[in-house]
Amino acid sequence: MSARPSDATLPSSGSASGGAPRRANLGATTIDIRLLGPFQVIAGGSPVVLTSSRQRALLATLALSAGRLVSIDALARGVWGEEPPAHIRGSLQTYVMRLRRLCGEETVVTEPDGYRLVVDPSRVDALRFLRTLDQAAAATEPARRRGLLTAALAAWGGAPLEGVGSPALAAEWGPLLTERYLFAVEQRIDLDAGLVPDARLVAELTDLVAQHPLRESLWERLVRVLARSGRRAEALARYAGLRALLADELGVEPGEDLRRLHAELLTADTEPAVHTVPRQLPFDVPGFTGRGPELAELDRLPPGGASGIVVIEGTAGVGKTSLAVHWSHRVRDRFPGGQLFLDLRGHSADTPVTPEAALAGFLRALGEPAETLPSTVEERSALLRSRLAGSRTLMLLDNARDADQVRPLLPGPGNLVVVTSRNQLRGIVARDGARRIALRSFDDQDATALLAGSVGPQRLAAEPDAVAELVQLCGRLPLALALAGERASRFSGVSLAGIVEELRDQRLRLDTLRDPQDAGTDLRAAFSWSYKALRPAAARFFRLLGLHPGHGFSLSSAAALAGADLREARELADQLAAAHLLNQPSTDRYQFHDLLRVYAAELVETETTAAERAAARRGLLDWYLASVAEGTKLVRPDLLTDDITLGAPPVPAVRFTQHEQTIAWYTTERTALTALVGVAAENGFTAHAWKLAWLLRGFFAERHDRDDWITTARTAVAATRDAGDNTGLQYSANNLGSAYLRTLQPDKALEALEEARAASEAGDGTALAVAILSNLSGAYYVRAEYAEAERYALQAVRLARDHGQRTFVPHALLNVSASRIGLRNYDNAAEAAQAAHQAFADLGDRYHAALALGNVAEALEGAGRQDEAEKAGLEALAELKELNADYGTIDVRITLGRLKLRTGRDAEAREHWAEALTVCQRLGDPRIPEIRALLATVPTDGPPSRDAPYP
Repeated sequence: MSARPSDATLPSSGSASGGAPRRANLGATTIDIRLLGPFQVIAGGSPVVLTSSRQRALLATLALSAGRLVSIDALARGVWGEEPPAHIRGSLQTYVMRLRRLCGEETVVTEPDGYRLVVDPSRVDALRFLRTLDQAAAATEPARRRGLLTAALAAWGGAPLEGVGSPALAAEWGPLLTERYLFAVEQRIDLDAGLVPDARLVAELTDLVAQHPLRESLWERLVRVLARSGRRAEALARYAGLRALLADELGVEPGEDLRRLHAELLTADTEPAVHTVPRQLPFDVPGFTGRGPELAELDRLPPGGASGIVVIEGTAGVGKTSLAVHWSHRVRDRFPGGQLFLDLRGHSADTPVTPEAALAGFLRALGEPAETLPSTVEERSALLRSRLAGSRTLMLLDNARDADQVRPLLPGPGNLVVVTSRNQLRGIVARDGARRIALRSFDDQDATALLAGSVGPQRLAAEPDAVAELVQLCGRLPLALALAGERASRFSGVSLAGIVEELRDQRLRLDTLRDPQDAGTDLRAAFSWSYKALRPAAARFFRLLGLHPGHGFSLSSAAALAGADLREARELADQLAAAHLLNQPSTDRYQFHDLLRVYAAELVETETTAAERAAARRGLLDWYLASVAEGTKLVRPDLLTDDITLGAPPVPAVRFTQHEQTIAWYTTERTALTALVGVAAENGFTAHAWKLAWLLRGFFAERHDRDDWITTARTAVAATRDAGDNTGLQYSANNLGSAYLRTLQPDKALEALEEARAASEAGDGTALAVAILSNLSGAYYVRAEYAEAERYALQAVRLARDHGQRTFVPHALLNVSASRIGLRNYDNAAEAAQAAHQAFADLGDRYHAALALGNVAEALEGAGRQDEAEKAGLEALAELKELNADYGTIDVRITLGRLKLRTGRDAEAREHWAEALTVCQRLGDPRIPEIRALLATVPTDGPPSRDAPYP
């Protein structure tokens, strides 16, 4: 029999929705908060004394995010550190109430997920300090930059957050603010040259090195200013003092820049070296692999060393330096002025090279005596441009940090600059006209070729499956592949499958892909240099993204995960994309490189609290569940029962206007959606797990994703069973039974449905009873126990009518008709199917109405009413084809094929069954053997239909 029982569900109902967060007006009280030095609050012109350290920590935490929402978790971390009280919200409410009394009632605004300090960021000295420093960094005129640096430094009052009483805030913000302060002081001192007496600078630097005795960049400036002012002996003495200090404290020598300066002082009276053409390119990469398109693009640069800048950008380990060095060696003869090379250390364990030091090195390489070097960056940059003008020199700037580090080094007309960076250096492209070459991971062919260089082609050919998986586990990243190849060559007795087995464990993958003696080939270290360069908010965003289970993710889902609004999330994601910690395939979608995902997952476990991870997961689950519920309104609205209550998502859920748009979204998000059911179950979000699995069934059924349907339903059953959630178990076990019915596994379906019925009887016994009874009918139908199937179907009809479940009655009637067809009670089956068809039509459910019409056709065919059966079958087929419901056409074509064969139209019968077989094969439907058996019954005397693949 081909009649199908209905997929039981429940009538639709409304779903909960969250309201928009409240907005508050700015208070009238003007507040100034001073965090750079002793903590101080000025409200309305008068000091405010906060006697409690908790209150000071609370206000400081809010002030550092002035005007923006601060989550409960962030406030708890700032106020109590790692030992929050049992009732965090209540304790915070008490402290906030006291703050309002002292600073003004409208100063602190309550938001749904935290609190917000209503104050202009410029009234918080630390934020004003950072903003002014950012403005200084962006300034191109030296005088303006010096003025901004001076203004920013005027706000510095001593050790940051002194007296706040929050070790957590001090640990997070103290080093950042101090480093920005010292870097700003150094820049201002450089710009002071020629404008401020050297004696005053010496006095200031002497005080600074006393406070920060291990900061070599301050010592270098002190030695240089002393030498510049004619106090060479004192400069040498200062160097000797520092060298002794470093030896005693750390057992190390001064850094390269200081040692070079020392050597210059010692040889200041000697003649300058004879000018030579620089040939500084490092050793070329042996066995360079791949990058054909990129090499071709570089080759298309204008010949003869015409002016230009090329930025080769990409994530850590993608092969930027290898490409740049290899191509530079290929074309070095085109540059008679020579080749300059410098590792700018923008992302490394060492301190980044300053423009001053970089310019000094280049000028000395070009023969400029050390004692004649100008003191300022601007003067050195101008001298470099003069020396290289028209010389046709190739300059390779490797591992650049940002545009400010690169721009002073640009040599001007007649030369070519190749810059490599993990950052996109957008300013160099936009303002300086650089050409961008973005490197991505290798394709499979180049990745395999790189492995062959280490392992040998014979060994690769012997284990092709292991090679393919190894390439994927390495994310096709050249550095990872090179490390894996080195490991395989070092352990030649271990199969490649053994190497793959080591790498499969995500927790150990980065440990395996490293050389403990060489930080430059340690992937985790390489990633960490990019991560540590991030600002705290972007670093937190990166960590939390390690919890996202999708290969790619939308901006909205990332915002929900991080507890950020869309604007903030876009800014943070853009920072990560600019640093090549995220890829951005489209404007609102992002994705990790596979190994960066592993690194982020490590960080989120080690650098966030359990409470922060739980809050992030809840936000993500709330958003996805709300978005799936929105899509379900167009796919299977009857699944949205009264039990499917939803929490308010942290950012607006996706809204859909068309069915096709909904399915496209599901297809894009499918990997994340199915994984999230497991994430919810594993982390105690049982309600999210079963509700998400329940709503996804509509998508699974339409897209024929049966394996995902069964897997998520099983997960939900186990989670609700373990949690003792009877309501959730009813839904989950019923869902699992439906999935088994769709795959024609009636015994497993009965086991699941009996568990659902037991949970229903243990609960209120009505919410899902009709659906469970109807699915039990379907299970017995598939087992060909038609009398039992009819009994359960009739019970379902009566119960649905008794409880006014008008939407469900036709589903139960459809199962009655299928059972009676099995019992050969054809006239009564046709009557039940016709009643179901009319009820579905009245409800506007065209799909199920067409399925019911198919059952009408089969019942009438069994009753011998051939003409009526064919008419009903063709009408049902036309409706299903118009709806693009290929799955529903299978049963109807089986019925029409029998009709055609019975009336002697063999070719038409074969055509219907062949088409049904094609649909089954495309959808992976388990009825393939049944249809092949039907095709085998078609006589083969005459010529087969031209469209039929049989006999």
